Amino acid sequence: MDEPVDVAWLVGRVLRPGRSSGAPLADDPRRRFRATELVACRTCRGSGAVGGYTGDDPPEWEEEAWTCTDCGTYGRVPADTPLLDRPPVPGPFEADPDGVRQAEEATRTAVRRLAPWGVPAVDRVVWRVGGPLLRPVKATLPHPRAEVLRRLLFREWSDELGRIPHHYVPLDGLTSLFATRAAWHARLDRAWRRAADRALTVPASVDRPDATGRSMADLPNPFAPLIGIWAAGYAFADATDDAIHLVAPEPA
Repeated sequence: MDEPVDVAWLVGRVLRPGRSSGAPLADDPRRRFRATELVACRTCRGSGAVGGYTGDDPPEWEEEAWTCTDCGTYGRVPADTPLLDRPPVPGPFEADPDGVRQAEEATRTAVRRLAPWGVPAVDRVVWRVGGPLLRPVKATLPHPRAEVLRRLLFREWSDELGRIPHHYVPLDGLTSLFATRAAWHARLDRAWRRAADRALTVPASVDRPDATGRSMADLPNPFAPLIGIWAAGYAFADATDDAIHLVAPEPA
């Protein structure tokens, strides 16, 4: 298997896209852009997440456990914010077309690989670019239905997998919060690789028919392509039922 990414290097690339001289981006009906007007979501009050019950027996309430579906993860960008055909700020879409294409392909690959875990198979990408930088969503995984992976990797299989190394990012500004999320995805990638190396089998207690009974060695790793998004200098925000949400920084 591929070696895990060097996380210390990775967090230095978060929201720092490069430049590329590839062909300009062609129009793509699967690519849309958020307007930059910021209005706090009424459901989550701008936090980007809401509480919910776990799948444990008995169920327990978790504060801010799930991505807010009303605002599509951003907290301060409501669901009815206009979607545009062109970016409000061209930024990296002109300066780094190859990197943008790489990020889009990586995120579509990640979502396809999450399909056995119940995540909707969507390929529309909605970019948030320009305007003030937003606080990243507090939900830990790409989609609420994929939270079952967290319980498998860090609870049910804790004895088999042991401690999964984590890279701690000093919190100083919003960019570091995004880097913290990138490091979390890298930790999930390490946990997945370890589970695959040990050929652990998804137990019957997991309510995911397409994954139950299968070896982790045979299931595709969704976190490796997520790391590719962060390494390209862009941010993965969320995958909702109708779109994948990415963030590109405003040009300096």
